[in-house]
Amino acid sequence: MSQASLHIARHGKRWLFTMSALSYLIAVKDKVTIITKPPEDYLEKDRANITECMDLLINNGIWVKTKPKIHQKYAVIDQRTIWYGSINLLSYGKSEESIMRIESIDIAEELVTKIL
Repeated sequence: MSQASLHIARHGKRWLFTMSALSYLIAVKDKVTIITKPPEDYLEKDRANITECMDLLINNGIWVKTKPKIHQKYAVIDQRTIWYGSINLLSYGKSEESIMRIESIDIAEELVTKIL
């Protein structure tokens, strides 16, 4: 039986979590990886908020990896389903942003391998 997994790569100015989203991440924490820019890549005025959000995730057992100058926004679920687009997956965005769903083990593996 396959274990569920979720890898999220994101970039953006805001990290806003709803309690349900945070609860989900905590429930599957051994299978979630979040890759984002380090706090020093954000504007000075945003760094405290970014650090606080990262600490919230880390303190709840979610693995957060930083990668400088990242711009990709996607999620890979169960090593086969990809959500890829301009929507900030961990915050909110504008209504004109888009995302598409792709089912591909090969593409999922390539995205996870390149980002990690």
